[in-house]
Amino acid sequence: MNDQTFTSLMHWLDILYKLWPIACGIAVIAIVWSRTRSPFFVFHQALKWLGLEGKYTCEDDQKVADDYLDLNKFNLKTGFQLRSVKAKRNLHQWMREHELEFPELRRAGRLFKANDLTFDVPGSLRRRLTQLTYVAFAGCFMTSGLFVANSDYALLKINATGTWFWAGKNEAYSVRFEFPEPFRGDAWRMQQGDCRYTNHPQPNLDIWESDVICQLVVGFGNDFVSDAISSQLKMAVALELLGLLMLGLLVRFMFWVRSAGELQAQLHLTPPAFERESHGKPVEVTESGASAVVDACG
Repeated sequence: MNDQTFTSLMHWLDILYKLWPIACGIAVIAIVWSRTRSPFFVFHQALKWLGLEGKYTCEDDQKVADDYLDLNKFNLKTGFQLRSVKAKRNLHQWMREHELEFPELRRAGRLFKANDLTFDVPGSLRRRLTQLTYVAFAGCFMTSGLFVANSDYALLKINATGTWFWAGKNEAYSVRFEFPEPFRGDAWRMQQGDCRYTNHPQPNLDIWESDVICQLVVGFGNDFVSDAISSQLKMAVALELLGLLMLGLLVRFMFWVRSAGELQAQLHLTPPAFERESHGKPVEVTESGASAVVDACG
């Protein structure tokens, strides 16, 4: 009866547990897409696993396919999201000209735009808004984790009416019962005495809601409440870890910004390698070049 009447956070954990293989598959596809911006690699691997990977009879076609596969593998490893083989060649040439290494560029993360060979260093407003967003998400996750991290009471919902409440220690009270006075709303609390000696123990609830909550208060669902508490403690840990993840992403973003700014300044101050090599050397003039200068000067 309790499983049909009430819903706890344990219900959502059970759903996630049953769907985790699908969730993992979607996560892998999302990661591949975010790093390559192309479904080619996913389809290629699927065909390879199914034994349907074929070779082209035309050498030119096979070379194009191999180059495109190498491009997607390169994107998957580096996260540069290059759109074409030509963009990849331009990247390698640009790196040689400026004597840059892949680890240096990867320190700039998503702020390095490999297709344009530029660094998208955010301004102060954009940087602050991004930092505020990460902090807000971290605060929401960690606050939610602290809210449900109650080892004595289970957070439950009556399925028929959608009413949420806390239940445990032979009592029940509304979700906002312990909030400050301006935020409590229609707060209520029910104890064993209210359920045993009063026909309608709580005016803020209808009679049916009072009856089903009283069944928990008088001890008819202790095992259900214990399981719900155990599941919500696990949920609290997961939410707090998500909050820490948001803070980690914030630190990573700040590292990206600093690295991208340093690399951008380095490129502005240091000319390409071929310019440095030719600087100060005498220019060789060929006979054809000398003749052309004489003809131009008359």
